[in-house]
Amino acid sequence: MRMVLSWPTLLASARILAASASTRHLIFSRSFVFGLAVLCMNGFGFAQNWQDKVTSSVSSDQFLREIPAGSFPSDSRAIPFQVGEHAASNRSKPEARQAAFSTPGAGHQSETVTKAQYQTPVTEPTVGSGVAIVSQQPNPPMASNSPAPRPTRKLGWQDKLGLDTTLPNFVIGYESIHFRRSNDSVGPYSQGDGLDGFAQDVSGRYTFSRLLGNIDKIEFKFTGPLHWDRQSATIGPVNSNLPASFAPAFDSADRHHQTHSVRLSSYELNRSSSGDDLSKFFYGLRFFDHEERYRLEATHGSLVNQFRIETNNFLAGGQIGMNFFRPVSQRLSFGFGTAMGLYGDFATGFLNVTNGLSTLADANERGVRITSMFEGCGLIQFRISQNILASAGYEAWYFTGLATAAGQPLANLAPGPPFSLQTGDDQLFRGWTIGLSARF
Repeated sequence: MRMVLSWPTLLASARILAASASTRHLIFSRSFVFGLAVLCMNGFGFAQNWQDKVTSSVSSDQFLREIPAGSFPSDSRAIPFQVGEHAASNRSKPEARQAAFSTPGAGHQSETVTKAQYQTPVTEPTVGSGVAIVSQQPNPPMASNSPAPRPTRKLGWQDKLGLDTTLPNFVIGYESIHFRRSNDSVGPYSQGDGLDGFAQDVSGRYTFSRLLGNIDKIEFKFTGPLHWDRQSATIGPVNSNLPASFAPAFDSADRHHQTHSVRLSSYELNRSSSGDDLSKFFYGLRFFDHEERYRLEATHGSLVNQFRIETNNFLAGGQIGMNFFRPVSQRLSFGFGTAMGLYGDFATGFLNVTNGLSTLADANERGVRITSMFEGCGLIQFRISQNILASAGYEAWYFTGLATAAGQPLANLAPGPPFSLQTGDDQLFRGWTIGLSARF
C-alpha cells in the first residue's frame, strides 16, 4: 500500500516520539511504538512519492535537444535520452509520446534515427536502444460530448457585477402624464374676480432601467416638468385685501390683473426587486422641485403697482414602495401601486411690492423643514410581445407642509416685521397616465 506524504502527520509523530522519550520506559512506551511506526510509514511513503514525482516529470519537452552539427548525417536527427528505472511506466501516459529501455552493461548508448524514421510513428522501439523516438504526426482528435470552448474575451464591468449579458438588460420607457393640481385656492389678495382652477397639464415621465440579474434592477425616472398657469382680470374700481401699508397702492384701482403659475418636477433613483412581473418592491432616493409664483397688478391710469410673492420647495429624501398585479390572461393584468417618502424641504420665499417706481417691500426667507409625500396608483398592463409592455392608469401625489404663494397669511406680508414664510399647505396632484416600455 502506497502512502502519500503528509507533513502534519510527520510533525504529529515527531511530537509523539519527543513526548515518549521523556518517559522512563522508552522501549515499552505505546506512544513511542506508535510514533515510530507512523514515522517509518510516512518516510516510506515520502520515498515512493518523491520517486514517482521525479519519474513523472520526465517529458519530451524538457529533455529533447539538438545534437551538435557534424555528429550525424544532415538527413538524420538523434534524440539522446537517459533511461531511468521507471521509464517504461511513462509509456502509459498519454502526454509522454516516448519509449525508453535500459541497455545491459555499463553505461547507456545512443542510436541514430534518420529523418524518415523520425517522422514515422514507432509502436515498439528496439530493445536495448537508448533513444526516445518521438513522432511528429499530430495527435488524433479525441471524441468528446462537451461543446466547443467559447473564445475568451476580456472581462467587463458586467462580469464583475455578476450580470447575465446574454439576456436583455436594459429597459426604457415613456409615459404621457395628464395631471391636475387640486386645492389650488388663492388667498384673498384682491376683492375682484377670483381665479379659476388649474387646467390639466400634459407632460412626460422618462424611465431608464438596468437589470441586475433576473429579479433586481436599478432605475432612474424623471417626471415633468409639469406647468400650470391661470389668470383673471377685474375692471374697477376694485379694492384689495392687502395690509394697510400696501392698500393705498392697490385700492380704488381701475383694473386688477392676477396671474398664478406652478411648476413641478420629480427625479428618482430606485433599486427594485421582483420575483416576476406581477410584484415589485422598490426603495431609493427622490427629489422634487416645486415652484409657485403669484402676481397682482393694480392699474391707476398709466401707473401700474405690483404685488409679487414667490415660493420654492426643493425636497430631497428617501422613499419606499411596491406594486402588485393580478393576471387576467397571458397578456393582460391589473394592479395597483403605492409609495411614501420622508423629505427635507429646503424652502425659500420672496416678497416684493412696488408703487410705481418706488419699492414698498423687498424681503426673502430661507428654511429647512420636514415634509412627506404619499403616492398611489391603479394600473393596467398589456404585454404586446416578450420585451414590449404597454400600460395605462390613474395616479395621485399628496404633499404635506409645502410653502405656497397662495397659502401665505396676510399678517406675514406686512413690511414692518421680517417676512415669515408659512409652510403648512397641503397639495394634491392627480391624473391619468399612458405609456410604453421596451426591454433590450
